[in-house]
Amino acid sequence: MSTIRDVASRAGVAISTVSAVINRSAPTSAAVVARVEQAIAEIGYMPQRAAQTLRSGRSRLIGLIIPDIANPHFATVARVVESVCLRAGYMTFIYNTDEDSDHEMQILKMMRMQRVAGLILISTRSDAKHGARLMAEIGVPTVLMGSHVGGTPFDIITLDDVRAGRLAMGRLLDLGHRRIAAMAGRSGVSTNEERLEGCRLAFADRGLAFGDVEIVLANFSEERAFDETRRLLSRKQRPTAIVSLSNLMTIGVMRAFVAERLESPRDVSIVGIDDFEWAEIMNPQPTTIAQPIVEMTEAAITRLLDQIKTGHKPSGRRLCFEPRLVVRASCGAPA
Repeated sequence: MSTIRDVASRAGVAISTVSAVINRSAPTSAAVVARVEQAIAEIGYMPQRAAQTLRSGRSRLIGLIIPDIANPHFATVARVVESVCLRAGYMTFIYNTDEDSDHEMQILKMMRMQRVAGLILISTRSDAKHGARLMAEIGVPTVLMGSHVGGTPFDIITLDDVRAGRLAMGRLLDLGHRRIAAMAGRSGVSTNEERLEGCRLAFADRGLAFGDVEIVLANFSEERAFDETRRLLSRKQRPTAIVSLSNLMTIGVMRAFVAERLESPRDVSIVGIDDFEWAEIMNPQPTTIAQPIVEMTEAAITRLLDQIKTGHKPSGRRLCFEPRLVVRASCGAPA
């Protein structure tokens, strides 16, 4: 039987490096990960946990793949998944994609080697081409959260993102704003596209044209949102309000207000989608669109564990949760 020493020799790396790749216990370059994975495949090495699972015929491991563990929203998802899984007798592996689809594929390969019983996946893309890549890697019960992925049969737990965008933009329009910028995430992600569609519908609801809204793609990144907001605010005709389509981008926007010595809502109003647990200590307290993330996560893991237990195939159903407008201090009428 092949050993971890054999893998290290074949890949030309240290045993500790092979262990780091298998267990994701230390930062490792993509090139080294690829070499180790190739060596594992060539010599048929099976990590100890996977070998034990194969002998018993059962796995008690659940994989959770999220875009950004530093994001409080996804940290809550991880906490709830881990708690529910522990009560059900499962361990949880949590992996972070950094919004990188190739890294997502590498993680899925590792999950397959660990022979997880099931996956909860918040994917980096929503297109059918990416869906085909996922289907080539995933062979266990899987539930999607957040964005749907074309060409996949998996159940999905999501916010009503169209409604969320509609509520956020509607709040600004009802206050009288017309020169509005939308701090958006990344094209090709259903969460982003549906929230933007909700923004368009808010204009249509009021018989207004959406064409003058500037859409800025900030890749769901706090730093990108900070830079893009400073660019917007440097203009002579700066927007009177900004709608931000994710929580980290909202933080970036608010940081830019501070950097430019502007106050919200006196100078610029903001509404953000995704709430903050610590919103009360922010200045100003942000108006947000909240989602019931705990209930959504519990629904996702419950559905996954049911599929694992019963062997039922996914239904492909989409379970939508309602967003809620939380009015705080960051919005006012345009100056």
